[in-house]
Amino acid sequence: MNLVKVRREYVDTPEGQVHYRTAGNGEPILLLHRAGLSSDQYTEMLPFLGKSYWAIAMDILGCGNTDLTPYEPRFDDYVRNIIHFLDALKIEKTNIVGFLLGSSLAAEIAATYPERVNKLVLWDCIYLENIALKKTYNQFHDKRMEFKDDGSHLVELWKSRLSQLPINLAMVQRSTVDYLRSGLGTRAEDVHRALFEYNIEVKLPKIKSQTLLLYGRQSHLFPRLEDTRKLIAKCETRIIEGAYSFPFWEQPEEVTQAIIQFLLNSTL
Repeated sequence: MNLVKVRREYVDTPEGQVHYRTAGNGEPILLLHRAGLSSDQYTEMLPFLGKSYWAIAMDILGCGNTDLTPYEPRFDDYVRNIIHFLDALKIEKTNIVGFLLGSSLAAEIAATYPERVNKLVLWDCIYLENIALKKTYNQFHDKRMEFKDDGSHLVELWKSRLSQLPINLAMVQRSTVDYLRSGLGTRAEDVHRALFEYNIEVKLPKIKSQTLLLYGRQSHLFPRLEDTRKLIAKCETRIIEGAYSFPFWEQPEEVTQAIIQFLLNSTL
């Protein structure tokens, strides 16, 4: 199979330089990653998407190799930088795929800038019940990495990643390194604090784009699929079997096929 080559590039925005990975050409599709990772999340998917689209995976503000702001960004700051990124690439309208954090950012863009969004894929969309949302917010509110002489802070990070994927050490290593890129780990939780201050419930009903809710069967958010679907007017769903914490690395072809089928065939 002839796959499209992935390129790595930078572009200037008012918030600083944004790093991104891209493949293919034609109709654009913007890929937004989960918290604690970077555009590397989509490295295996980009060659497949690039056969049909101009696939673009950006490092969200302060993540991966994108510049870190001197201040702690709020949720709107992340969204604004994404719009500035699209402007820098002269993209007026795009399809958007977002995973976890990326799904919240994608939802906000679709609700607030509908003229910029064609079709939308919310992958493991973070719509939590109020009690769970408050608990998660409290978990991350004061969480910051502290350096320790014996390096035990790195062991703690490794163990937290290991609990997500206990059978694949290569993916644990890869995700740990990616996490540490964000402000060398000391500010990697900036984006979590912003994320769990965001009220997605009031924004989902404002989405007018044709939307795919994509969930892994084993995702902890899967039980929220129906509640989420009811809030979006033009919505269909797709379930990926056997998908755990890192489906983009575990099952890149299957996930990519689900996304492309939606983009090509959805007529809601």
